[in-house]
Amino acid sequence: MKDRTKKINKRIDLVLLILFLAGSLYFLIEAIAGEMIPMNYILIAGVVLLLIFLLIFATFRIENMAVFVIRKILLAGLCVLLVFGAVFQGRIRSAFANVDDGSTNISRMYVIALEDSSLQSMDDVETLGYVDHANALITYSIEQLQSYSMEEMAYNSVDEMLAALNADEIEAAMISDQDQSFEIQKENSTYSDDYKIIHTIEMKTTSESDTVDNDLSKPFVVYVSGMDDMGEPTYNGLSDVNMLLMVDPQNHHVEMISINRDTYVPNAKYNDYPDKLTHLGWDGVEAGAAALERIFGIEIDYTAKVTFESLIEIVDTLGGIDVDVQLDFCEQDENRSFASADLICLNKGYQHLNGSQALAYARHRHTAGWDVKGREQAQRDIISAIVNKLLSVEGALKAGDVLNVASNYVSTNLPMSSVKSFVMNAISDGHAWTFGSSTVNSNYEYLFPCASYTSQDLYAVLLEEEDIMHVHDLYVTMKSDESFSDFAFDLNDMERYENTFELDPKVITVENYYDTVPAYFPSYLRHNF
Repeated sequence: MKDRTKKINKRIDLVLLILFLAGSLYFLIEAIAGEMIPMNYILIAGVVLLLIFLLIFATFRIENMAVFVIRKILLAGLCVLLVFGAVFQGRIRSAFANVDDGSTNISRMYVIALEDSSLQSMDDVETLGYVDHANALITYSIEQLQSYSMEEMAYNSVDEMLAALNADEIEAAMISDQDQSFEIQKENSTYSDDYKIIHTIEMKTTSESDTVDNDLSKPFVVYVSGMDDMGEPTYNGLSDVNMLLMVDPQNHHVEMISINRDTYVPNAKYNDYPDKLTHLGWDGVEAGAAALERIFGIEIDYTAKVTFESLIEIVDTLGGIDVDVQLDFCEQDENRSFASADLICLNKGYQHLNGSQALAYARHRHTAGWDVKGREQAQRDIISAIVNKLLSVEGALKAGDVLNVASNYVSTNLPMSSVKSFVMNAISDGHAWTFGSSTVNSNYEYLFPCASYTSQDLYAVLLEEEDIMHVHDLYVTMKSDESFSDFAFDLNDMERYENTFELDPKVITVENYYDTVPAYFPSYLRHNF
């Protein structure tokens, strides 16, 4: 009986040893396939696992009940750890594969009718209104509706068209996401209560990245656009968060530059007439990137677009985050509802936030004295809280889930193969990275006309040339190809240190506003403050 028990124990241990070997191979294969762990680290792990295998195998000669028990516990624990590690790496690899490449953008047009009308579909529409602008989405939408028999009536503005709809001069009207957002922004608006959507048109456009150099071992700039929308990042919407990441792998430094969403910038779609930066998001993340390149005299290598829903999902996946909220406030929920039952209200103080609460804090800006600067500080605090949670034991166990969630809400033209190489090099180098942050946010905020919305003046921010030069200088410093440890002036080539940057003549600043407006703006965009 005793010999039989020993044989059974040895067989169990042998099965566990085989499972350990299979788990080791699974772990190493996933590490190689993930392309983020340096090969020398993988080789070291392989050698260590092989030694453990040989040592455990050598103990099979020892016939002792205590050894049997310890060996089983050790093998079972190692198998669990290896499988967990392999699955974790597989989830990260899957997350990278699921990231949208940023080549697709979707714009939406809605056909709306009065909420109390009998219209249910396009087949019921006899008269349709639209705004007569040279707009690709409007042109495309009209083409898509050619199969329906109806009279089309053009209007000069959204307000004029909606007035006609409310006066029963037309039965339905075409309104885009862009127009809808502007209408909702109006005080005491009852937009969603007054109208219903009877038809939706989606225009899908694709683009190719102009970036040729995918070597992330050299300094590069990423424009991050946070879309004020829920759902997939392929949909175009207001760019509510705008940030430049200047990444310097040579000096292991990242400079984070936040730019006010209301910054007055040239809009290429409207003949370079000025507009709020957030509005450029309606034409894709590339539009905002192009404007920032012109303003600061820099080259943006890559873009990344994320939606607000990603913040909710990430925070909830982590089980919430701890944040020191700096004020008492109430904010709309993630669905833009200001109904009293839907409002998210937080009190000042250190507390645990779920995803919806974190988003409310990140987007709030209407409390006096808080505004945009306060919101940007809240966003940085939330990012820090997320990072701190990820670095905890609880968060580390959920990192794979977080990456998979995030991949569904990120659209970027950063090549994932290059990102993996970047991570691998960072791990291999072992250097500590430093982070800097600054905010481009002038105090010159006034009501200005905007090229994409001429029905009323909107609050916008004029940049100061000093702020522009600050960003440009940070870029030049990063691109200087000089390591901090090797830095020295070449007295025989002083011209290389001269700053030849000249402000784009169509970039409006505090200093050139009065000189530029009369000479450049059309009459409907001239405004004095």
